[in-house]
Amino acid sequence: MIPDIQPFWLIGALGAFGCGLLVLIVRKAYPEHLGRVLSLWGAANICLGAAYAVRLARSWEGPLVFHVLGSSLFVACLSLELLAVRVLKRQPVSRGWIAAPSLLTAAVCLWFTAAQKNITIELIVFNFVNMTLMILIARSLVRAEDGRRRFADLVTAGAYALLGVAACLVIFDYFRVGSFSPEYDFNRPRSIFNGVTAILAEGTIFPLFLLMLSERLNRDLVVQAMRDPLTGLYNRRAFEEIAFRELAGAARTGLGLAVVLIDIDHFKQVNDKYGHAAGDAALISAASTLRHCLRNEDFLGRWGGDEFCALLPRAGRQQAREVVERMLLAFEDFNLQLDGKLVKIAVSMGVVTEDGDTKDFFSLVVQADAALYRAKEMGRKGFAFALDENREPEEAGA
Repeated sequence: MIPDIQPFWLIGALGAFGCGLLVLIVRKAYPEHLGRVLSLWGAANICLGAAYAVRLARSWEGPLVFHVLGSSLFVACLSLELLAVRVLKRQPVSRGWIAAPSLLTAAVCLWFTAAQKNITIELIVFNFVNMTLMILIARSLVRAEDGRRRFADLVTAGAYALLGVAACLVIFDYFRVGSFSPEYDFNRPRSIFNGVTAILAEGTIFPLFLLMLSERLNRDLVVQAMRDPLTGLYNRRAFEEIAFRELAGAARTGLGLAVVLIDIDHFKQVNDKYGHAAGDAALISAASTLRHCLRNEDFLGRWGGDEFCALLPRAGRQQAREVVERMLLAFEDFNLQLDGKLVKIAVSMGVVTEDGDTKDFFSLVVQADAALYRAKEMGRKGFAFALDENREPEEAGA
Protein backbone atom coordinates (compact mmCIF):
# COMPACT_ATOMS: atom_id res chain seq x y z
CA MET A 1 0.00 0.00 0.00
CA ILE A 2 1.40 3.37 -1.06
CA PRO A 3 0.79 6.19 1.45
CA ASP A 4 -0.74 9.48 0.36
CA ILE A 5 1.83 12.25 -0.06
CA GLN A 6 -0.56 15.06 0.82
CA PRO A 7 -0.33 14.55 4.63
CA PHE A 8 3.44 14.97 4.32
CA TRP A 9 2.96 18.19 2.37
CA LEU A 10 0.57 19.37 5.09
CA ILE A 11 3.17 18.62 7.77
CA GLY A 12 5.77 20.48 5.73
CA ALA A 13 3.49 23.51 5.29
CA LEU A 14 2.55 23.74 8.97
CA GLY A 15 6.14 23.22 10.12
CA ALA A 16 7.59 25.80 7.72
CA PHE A 17 4.92 28.40 8.49
CA GLY A 18 5.36 27.84 12.22
CA CYS A 19 9.15 28.16 12.08
CA GLY A 20 8.96 31.21 9.81
CA LEU A 21 6.49 33.06 12.03
CA LEU A 22 8.48 32.18 15.15
CA VAL A 23 11.67 33.56 13.64
CA LEU A 24 9.98 36.76 12.47
CA ILE A 25 8.46 37.30 15.93
CA VAL A 26 11.70 36.89 17.90
CA ARG A 27 13.96 38.81 15.47
CA LYS A 28 13.32 42.14 17.23
CA ALA A 29 14.95 40.80 20.37
CA TYR A 30 18.27 40.28 18.54
CA PRO A 31 20.93 42.82 17.51
CA GLU A 32 20.47 44.52 14.14
CA HIS A 33 22.81 42.23 12.21
CA LEU A 34 21.30 39.01 13.56
CA GLY A 35 17.80 40.48 13.23
CA ARG A 36 18.39 40.93 9.51
CA VAL A 37 19.50 37.31 9.25
CA LEU A 38 16.37 36.18 11.08
CA SER A 39 14.19 38.25 8.75
CA LEU A 40 15.68 36.53 5.71
CA TRP A 41 15.42 33.08 7.27
CA GLY A 42 11.83 33.70 8.37
CA ALA A 43 10.90 34.83 4.86
CA ALA A 44 12.56 31.68 3.49
CA ASN A 45 10.41 29.47 5.72
CA ILE A 46 7.26 31.39 4.75
CA CYS A 47 8.09 30.73 1.08
CA LEU A 48 8.63 27.06 1.85
CA GLY A 49 5.31 26.83 3.69
CA ALA A 50 3.56 28.54 0.77
CA ALA A 51 5.17 26.07 -1.65
CA TYR A 52 3.81 23.12 0.31
CA ALA A 53 0.39 24.83 0.51
CA VAL A 54 0.40 25.13 -3.30
CA ARG A 55 1.21 21.43 -3.49
CA LEU A 56 -1.78 20.66 -1.27
CA ALA A 57 -4.16 22.60 -3.54
CA ARG A 58 -3.21 20.73 -6.71
CA SER A 59 -6.68 19.20 -7.14
CA TRP A 60 -8.29 22.56 -7.93
CA GLU A 61 -5.44 24.84 -9.02
CA GLY A 62 -4.26 22.79 -12.01
CA PRO A 63 -0.75 21.75 -13.12
CA LEU A 64 0.27 25.26 -14.24
CA VAL A 65 0.08 26.84 -10.78
CA PHE A 66 1.25 23.61 -9.16
CA HIS A 67 4.47 23.44 -11.15
CA VAL A 68 5.24 27.10 -11.87
CA LEU A 69 4.32 28.75 -8.57
CA GLY A 70 5.15 25.79 -6.35
CA SER A 71 8.60 25.23 -7.82
CA SER A 72 9.41 28.96 -7.82
CA LEU A 73 8.54 29.23 -4.13
CA PHE A 74 10.80 26.30 -3.27
CA VAL A 75 13.69 27.96 -5.11
CA ALA A 76 12.92 31.31 -3.46
CA CYS A 77 13.24 29.59 -0.09
CA LEU A 78 16.77 28.39 -0.85
CA SER A 79 17.72 31.76 -2.36
CA LEU A 80 16.69 33.52 0.84
CA GLU A 81 18.57 30.95 2.92
CA LEU A 82 21.69 31.62 0.85
CA LEU A 83 21.33 35.35 1.48
CA ALA A 84 20.75 34.73 5.20
CA VAL A 85 23.91 32.60 5.46
CA ARG A 86 26.02 35.20 3.64
CA VAL A 87 24.70 38.02 5.82
CA LEU A 88 25.31 35.90 8.92
CA LYS A 89 28.93 35.28 7.92
CA ARG A 90 29.37 38.89 6.72
CA GLN A 91 30.11 37.87 3.14
CA PRO A 92 29.27 39.96 0.04
CA VAL A 93 25.60 39.62 -0.87
CA SER A 94 23.56 40.33 -3.97
CA ARG A 95 19.79 40.72 -4.01
CA GLY A 96 19.86 39.21 -7.48
CA TRP A 97 20.11 35.83 -5.76
CA ILE A 98 16.49 36.26 -4.62
CA ALA A 99 14.97 36.97 -8.03
CA ALA A 100 17.20 35.31 -10.65
CA PRO A 101 16.91 31.63 -9.61
CA SER A 102 13.15 31.92 -8.99
CA LEU A 103 12.52 33.69 -12.31
CA LEU A 104 14.60 31.11 -14.20
CA THR A 105 12.68 28.29 -12.56
CA ALA A 106 9.32 29.96 -13.25
CA ALA A 107 10.18 30.50 -16.93
CA VAL A 108 11.34 26.90 -17.45
CA CYS A 109 8.38 25.46 -15.58
CA LEU A 110 5.95 27.63 -17.54
CA TRP A 111 7.41 26.55 -20.87
CA PHE A 112 7.53 22.84 -20.16
CA THR A 113 4.14 22.80 -18.46
CA ALA A 114 2.13 24.89 -20.94
CA ALA A 115 4.06 24.66 -24.24
CA GLN A 116 6.23 21.55 -24.46
CA LYS A 117 4.32 19.70 -21.72
CA ASN A 118 7.33 17.68 -20.61
CA ILE A 119 7.48 17.71 -16.82
CA THR A 120 10.73 15.73 -16.85
CA ILE A 121 12.71 18.74 -18.10
CA GLU A 122 10.94 20.96 -15.59
CA LEU A 123 11.84 18.59 -12.74
CA ILE A 124 15.45 18.32 -13.91
CA VAL A 125 15.89 22.11 -14.07
CA PHE A 126 14.10 22.57 -10.73
CA ASN A 127 16.38 20.08 -8.99
CA PHE A 128 19.47 21.42 -10.75
CA VAL A 129 18.76 24.97 -9.51
CA ASN A 130 18.12 23.62 -6.01
CA MET A 131 21.34 21.60 -6.11
CA THR A 132 23.32 24.69 -7.19
CA LEU A 133 21.88 26.80 -4.39
CA MET A 134 22.57 24.07 -1.81
CA ILE A 135 26.19 23.80 -2.93
CA LEU A 136 26.58 27.60 -2.76
CA ILE A 137 25.12 27.63 0.76
CA ALA A 138 27.47 24.83 1.84
CA ARG A 139 30.40 26.68 0.27
CA SER A 140 29.54 29.88 2.15
CA LEU A 141 29.23 27.98 5.43
CA VAL A 142 32.64 26.29 5.22
CA ARG A 143 34.48 29.57 4.63
CA ALA A 144 36.45 30.85 7.59
CA GLU A 145 35.02 33.72 9.60
CA ASP A 146 37.24 35.80 11.88
CA GLY A 147 40.07 33.42 11.08
CA ARG A 148 38.30 30.21 12.12
CA ARG A 149 35.61 27.77 11.07
CA ARG A 150 32.81 27.12 13.54
CA PHE A 151 31.62 23.60 14.25
CA ALA A 152 27.93 24.47 13.81
CA ASP A 153 28.68 26.01 10.41
CA LEU A 154 30.52 22.88 9.25
CA VAL A 155 27.71 20.58 10.39
CA THR A 156 25.11 22.72 8.62
CA ALA A 157 27.30 22.82 5.51
CA GLY A 158 27.41 19.01 5.59
CA ALA A 159 23.61 18.87 5.74
CA TYR A 160 23.29 21.13 2.70
CA ALA A 161 25.95 19.16 0.85
CA LEU A 162 24.01 15.94 1.45
CA LEU A 163 20.87 17.61 0.15
CA GLY A 164 22.80 18.69 -2.93
CA VAL A 165 23.95 15.09 -3.51
CA ALA A 166 20.34 13.89 -3.12
CA ALA A 167 19.16 16.44 -5.69
CA CYS A 168 21.88 15.26 -8.07
CA LEU A 169 20.70 11.66 -7.71
CA VAL A 170 17.12 12.76 -8.41
CA ILE A 171 18.30 14.47 -11.60
CA PHE A 172 20.01 11.29 -12.84
CA ASP A 173 16.86 9.31 -12.03
CA TYR A 174 14.69 11.67 -14.11
CA PHE A 175 17.13 11.37 -17.01
CA ARG A 176 16.78 7.58 -16.77
CA VAL A 177 12.98 7.45 -16.54
CA GLY A 178 12.02 9.57 -19.55
CA SER A 179 9.15 11.97 -20.20
CA PHE A 180 6.32 12.76 -17.77
CA SER A 181 3.11 14.59 -18.58
CA PRO A 182 1.92 17.65 -16.59
CA GLU A 183 -0.48 15.30 -14.79
CA TYR A 184 2.46 13.37 -13.35
CA ASP A 185 1.41 11.49 -10.23
CA PHE A 186 3.61 12.51 -7.32
CA ASN A 187 1.91 9.88 -5.15
CA ARG A 188 4.58 7.31 -6.01
CA PRO A 189 7.12 5.66 -3.69
CA ARG A 190 10.11 7.57 -5.10
CA SER A 191 8.31 10.93 -5.09
CA ILE A 192 7.04 10.34 -1.55
CA PHE A 193 10.58 9.44 -0.45
CA ASN A 194 11.96 12.62 -2.02
CA GLY A 195 9.26 14.75 -0.41
CA VAL A 196 9.70 13.24 3.06
CA THR A 197 13.47 13.58 2.78
CA ALA A 198 13.14 17.28 1.93
CA ILE A 199 10.81 17.88 4.89
CA LEU A 200 13.10 16.05 7.33
CA ALA A 201 16.13 17.90 5.97
CA GLU A 202 14.53 21.28 6.52
CA GLY A 203 13.49 20.15 9.99
CA THR A 204 17.13 19.27 10.71
CA ILE A 205 18.60 22.44 9.22
CA PHE A 206 16.33 24.75 11.23
CA PRO A 207 17.79 23.82 14.67
CA LEU A 208 21.28 23.91 13.14
CA PHE A 209 20.54 27.44 11.97
CA LEU A 210 19.43 28.38 15.49
CA LEU A 211 22.66 26.85 16.82
CA MET A 212 24.74 29.01 14.44
CA LEU A 213 22.75 32.06 15.49
CA SER A 214 23.10 31.26 19.19
CA GLU A 215 26.87 30.84 18.85
CA ARG A 216 27.21 34.26 17.28
CA LEU A 217 24.88 35.87 19.80
CA ASN A 218 27.01 34.49 22.62
CA ARG A 219 30.12 35.82 20.88
CA ASP A 220 28.53 39.26 20.54
CA LEU A 221 27.57 39.25 24.21
CA VAL A 222 31.13 38.33 25.17
CA VAL A 223 32.50 41.11 22.96
CA GLN A 224 30.08 43.62 24.46
CA ALA A 225 31.11 42.56 27.96
CA MET A 226 34.81 42.97 27.13
CA ARG A 227 34.90 45.98 24.82
CA ASP A 228 34.49 49.69 25.32
CA PRO A 229 31.51 50.67 23.13
CA LEU A 230 33.07 53.94 21.95
CA THR A 231 36.62 52.96 20.98
CA GLY A 232 36.28 49.20 20.56
CA LEU A 233 39.25 48.66 22.90
CA TYR A 234 39.17 46.38 25.93
CA ASN A 235 37.20 47.93 28.76
CA ARG A 236 38.76 48.26 32.20
CA ARG A 237 37.31 45.04 33.61
CA ALA A 238 38.48 42.92 30.68
CA PHE A 239 41.87 44.63 30.63
CA GLU A 240 42.40 43.88 34.32
CA GLU A 241 41.63 40.20 33.73
CA ILE A 242 44.12 40.09 30.85
CA ALA A 243 46.72 41.89 32.96
CA PHE A 244 46.39 39.48 35.88
CA ARG A 245 46.78 36.55 33.47
CA GLU A 246 49.85 38.05 31.79
CA LEU A 247 51.33 38.98 35.15
CA ALA A 248 51.01 35.36 36.29
CA GLY A 249 52.70 34.25 33.07
CA ALA A 250 55.51 36.74 33.62
CA ALA A 251 56.01 35.38 37.15
CA ARG A 252 56.32 31.83 35.79
CA THR A 253 58.69 32.64 32.93
CA GLY A 254 60.61 35.53 34.47
CA LEU A 255 60.31 37.46 31.18
CA GLY A 256 58.55 40.40 32.77
CA LEU A 257 56.27 42.92 31.09
CA ALA A 258 55.67 46.65 30.75
CA VAL A 259 52.66 48.81 31.52
CA VAL A 260 52.12 52.12 29.73
CA LEU A 261 49.53 54.61 30.97
CA ILE A 262 48.56 57.10 28.24
CA ASP A 263 46.69 60.37 28.68
CA ILE A 264 45.48 62.79 25.98
CA ASP A 265 46.91 66.22 26.70
CA HIS A 266 44.39 69.01 27.35
CA PHE A 267 41.46 66.77 26.49
CA LYS A 268 39.09 68.83 28.64
CA GLN A 269 39.76 71.84 26.44
CA VAL A 270 38.67 69.86 23.37
CA ASN A 271 35.41 68.91 25.10
CA ASP A 272 34.76 72.44 26.37
CA LYS A 273 35.53 74.19 23.10
CA TYR A 274 34.15 71.77 20.50
CA GLY A 275 31.64 69.66 22.43
CA HIS A 276 31.43 66.07 23.60
CA ALA A 277 30.90 64.72 20.07
CA ALA A 278 34.29 66.16 19.13
CA GLY A 279 35.76 64.64 22.28
CA ASP A 280 34.39 61.24 21.30
CA ALA A 281 35.90 61.62 17.83
CA ALA A 282 39.26 62.47 19.40
CA LEU A 283 39.10 59.38 21.62
CA ILE A 284 38.22 57.11 18.70
CA SER A 285 41.02 58.48 16.50
CA ALA A 286 43.57 58.37 19.32
CA ALA A 287 42.63 54.77 20.16
CA SER A 288 43.09 53.73 16.53
CA THR A 289 46.48 55.46 16.32
CA LEU A 290 47.71 53.87 19.55
CA ARG A 291 46.54 50.42 18.50
CA HIS A 292 48.55 50.58 15.26
CA CYS A 293 51.71 51.46 17.19
CA LEU A 294 51.63 48.33 19.34
CA ARG A 295 53.12 44.94 18.64
CA ASN A 296 50.86 42.02 17.73
CA GLU A 297 51.17 40.50 21.20
CA ASP A 298 50.38 43.75 23.07
CA PHE A 299 47.05 44.72 24.63
CA LEU A 300 45.36 48.12 24.71
CA GLY A 301 42.42 49.15 26.85
CA ARG A 302 40.48 52.26 27.71
CA TRP A 303 41.36 52.85 31.35
CA GLY A 304 38.81 55.60 31.90
CA GLY A 305 37.88 58.99 30.46
CA ASP A 306 40.73 60.11 28.22
CA GLU A 307 43.22 57.59 29.64
CA PHE A 308 44.38 54.42 27.92
CA CYS A 309 46.49 51.59 29.25
CA ALA A 310 48.81 49.39 27.21
CA LEU A 311 50.19 46.07 28.38
CA LEU A 312 53.38 44.86 26.72
CA PRO A 313 54.11 41.19 27.54
CA ARG A 314 57.75 40.04 27.44
CA ALA A 315 58.93 43.63 27.13
CA GLY A 316 61.90 45.10 28.99
CA ARG A 317 62.90 48.73 29.20
CA GLN A 318 64.30 48.88 25.66
CA GLN A 319 61.27 47.24 24.04
CA ALA A 320 58.92 49.52 25.99
CA ARG A 321 60.95 52.56 24.92
CA GLU A 322 60.63 51.55 21.26
CA VAL A 323 56.86 51.22 21.57
CA VAL A 324 56.27 54.57 23.29
CA GLU A 325 58.61 56.34 20.89
CA ARG A 326 56.53 54.95 18.02
CA MET A 327 53.45 56.35 19.72
CA LEU A 328 54.98 59.80 20.12
CA LEU A 329 56.13 59.76 16.51
CA ALA A 330 52.63 58.83 15.35
CA PHE A 331 51.14 61.76 17.28
CA GLU A 332 53.61 64.30 15.87
CA ASP A 333 51.48 64.65 12.75
CA PHE A 334 48.19 63.76 14.41
CA ASN A 335 45.59 66.43 13.68
CA LEU A 336 41.83 66.11 14.07
CA GLN A 337 39.46 68.23 11.99
CA LEU A 338 36.92 69.84 14.32
CA ASP A 339 34.48 72.55 13.16
CA GLY A 340 36.57 72.99 10.02
CA LYS A 341 39.80 73.49 11.96
CA LEU A 342 42.78 71.17 12.39
CA VAL A 343 43.24 70.54 16.10
CA LYS A 344 46.53 69.13 17.38
CA ILE A 345 46.16 66.10 19.64
CA ALA A 346 49.13 65.02 21.76
CA VAL A 347 49.67 62.44 24.51
CA SER A 348 51.77 61.97 27.61
CA MET A 349 52.79 58.55 28.90
CA GLY A 350 54.01 56.89 32.05
CA VAL A 351 55.91 53.61 31.69
CA VAL A 352 56.75 50.94 34.22
CA THR A 353 58.63 47.70 33.56
CA GLU A 354 59.01 44.72 35.87
CA ASP A 355 61.04 41.54 35.86
CA GLY A 356 58.38 39.03 36.88
CA ASP A 357 58.60 39.50 40.65
CA THR A 358 55.63 41.86 40.99
CA LYS A 359 52.39 40.09 41.87
CA ASP A 360 50.07 43.10 42.06
CA PHE A 361 48.99 44.70 38.78
CA PHE A 362 47.49 47.74 40.51
CA SER A 363 50.85 48.60 42.08
CA LEU A 364 52.27 48.76 38.56
CA VAL A 365 49.44 51.06 37.50
CA VAL A 366 50.16 53.33 40.48
CA GLN A 367 53.82 53.54 39.45
CA ALA A 368 52.88 54.20 35.82
CA ASP A 369 50.45 56.90 36.95
CA ALA A 370 53.21 58.59 38.99
CA ALA A 371 55.47 58.49 35.92
CA LEU A 372 52.66 59.95 33.80
CA TYR A 373 52.24 62.78 36.30
CA ARG A 374 55.96 63.56 36.08
CA ALA A 375 55.75 63.55 32.27
CA LYS A 376 52.97 66.14 32.43
CA GLU A 377 54.92 68.25 34.91
CA MET A 378 57.88 68.35 32.54
CA GLY A 379 55.90 69.78 29.65
CA ARG A 380 53.72 66.93 28.29
CA LYS A 381 54.14 65.41 24.80
CA GLY A 382 56.62 62.96 26.26
CA PHE A 383 57.02 59.95 28.51
CA ALA A 384 58.73 59.02 31.74
CA PHE A 385 59.78 55.72 33.25
CA ALA A 386 58.78 54.86 36.78
CA LEU A 387 61.38 54.46 39.55
CA ASP A 388 63.88 56.61 37.67
CA GLU A 389 63.77 59.99 39.34
CA ASN A 390 67.05 61.13 37.75
CA ARG A 391 65.75 60.66 34.19
CA GLU A 392 63.65 63.48 32.82
CA PRO A 393 60.68 62.77 30.57
CA GLU A 394 61.70 62.48 26.96
CA GLU A 395 60.20 64.87 24.49
CA ALA A 396 58.44 63.79 21.33
CA GLY A 397 60.92 63.13 18.57
CA ALA A 398 63.87 62.77 20.92
